[in-house]
Amino acid sequence: MTKTDPVKSLSYNLKIPKEIHTIRSAQQNKALYKYCQEVADELNNSGIDMAVLVANLNVGHTKESVKEIWRAIAKAKYNKESTAALTTKEVTEVYDEVNRMLANVGVHVGFPSSNLFGLEENY
Repeated sequence: MTKTDPVKSLSYNLKIPKEIHTIRSAQQNKALYKYCQEVADELNNSGIDMAVLVANLNVGHTKESVKEIWRAIAKAKYNKESTAALTTKEVTEVYDEVNRMLANVGVHVGFPSSNLFGLEENY
């Protein structure tokens, strides 16, 4: 009869998270809404039609339409339906994608920060 070493027979089931990111902050939420409005304003002021950014769509830009672009990128990249489910890192990465897309039509709008844009006011 062979003896089994109890230490060697133990198995471990450890789950090590890849990275831990918090859900989008309230400040990022305010910044996202302000950003969407500023992008819509800039695109409208530049005379750039929505069809340039989204095929077969011919409407003016609104905060909501910009957020739909944002949401579509978040869905494609992270399979998340709601922007509220994005982590702080994912918000930054989605912004980078939107910014790259806007750069293709000559538009740039920086992501708002509380220091630069007074986000405490009405957002």
